[in-house]
Amino acid sequence: MKLSMINTTINLEDGWKQHPCLTGCWHLEWTDPVTGFDISIVTELVVPGKPTTYEAWFPGLSDSTSHLTLDEIRGVIKYLREKHHDETYRLLCEDDMYMD
Repeated sequence: MKLSMINTTINLEDGWKQHPCLTGCWHLEWTDPVTGFDISIVTELVVPGKPTTYEAWFPGLSDSTSHLTLDEIRGVIKYLREKHHDETYRLLCEDDMYMD
């Protein structure tokens, strides 16, 4: 499937549910349609007058990353997409070398 046929929008606004264990927190399970990576995001403690920050679990990391804004999370997702694309391209090139 061509990348242009995939929805590449990073929609982190829809699908939030109240966290079952953390009172006042919201949780989003999001799967990137480009890479297939699962990303989990939880709102952190909301402080009046301060921007909302989030704690996110990205693939390949053993611990969560906290105090991120949604725009920063989108930036990490874009970075992961670039690295995923580079690695996929490298593997395809290696396969072509062995096909000759």
